[in-house]
Amino acid sequence: MFYFAINVIYPTQIATLFTTPTTSFRYAIVLTLPQNLGLVTGAGLLSLFGTRIGHWKWTLTGSVAVMVVFGALLGLATPERKGMMIAFVFLAMTGFGWAQYLSVTFIQFGVEQHELGISGGLAGVARYAGGAVAISVYTSILSNSVSSSAIKLVLPAAEAAGASPETALAILQALPLGATALAAVPGATTAMIASAGAAFQQCYVIGLRTTALSSLSFGVVGIIACMFCNDIGHKMTNKIEIFLENDVNAEKNKFH
Repeated sequence: MFYFAINVIYPTQIATLFTTPTTSFRYAIVLTLPQNLGLVTGAGLLSLFGTRIGHWKWTLTGSVAVMVVFGALLGLATPERKGMMIAFVFLAMTGFGWAQYLSVTFIQFGVEQHELGISGGLAGVARYAGGAVAISVYTSILSNSVSSSAIKLVLPAAEAAGASPETALAILQALPLGATALAAVPGATTAMIASAGAAFQQCYVIGLRTTALSSLSFGVVGIIACMFCNDIGHKMTNKIEIFLENDVNAEKNKFH
């Protein structure tokens, strides 16, 4: 579930902190690359160094810990910390890339052969059901945090720039709708909109921090769960346990 927190937090950072309506869509696409490249890097590192390092349970635990630590550090985001967030999301997704593919191995090797279908099915259900719950939880936390902060920050900021309470409220309601809606607010000036916009951005800083910190509980549970995984070291060899039924070695299969 922690992975889905990153999928909510980082794209929201790109949309609200690191780009504006006038930003080139190409630049916005480039900002998404660290997240995807981190995933590929983690999987590649597992392929290259997993066997050499061994200690499978502890490398799984360590990779999940890396994901959780750097994923939670995304809560430090501000508009001025774009480079830091790019580095953190890359490192978090590198940990996820390693853990994701190694966890599949644990699912396959952590049970008896005749229980592979059950373990794979339960893993799929947990992933998709947990993902749906996680997206709902994190989105709700972010939305509620931004909404509560907006009342405290945006309205005073607009009023400080000269807006009446009614105009300030209208600006607040128009902010999520974009420049066209803001331009249609009666009595709104450029200074009012700019002041309210800066405050609204700060609301997302607070909301994203709250969301990142809330994800820590799921991450800690995941780390603890990794510590109690079965040891699969004795199975990580070049020995083939199962042969195709139409293979010449089919008689070596324990189950047919």
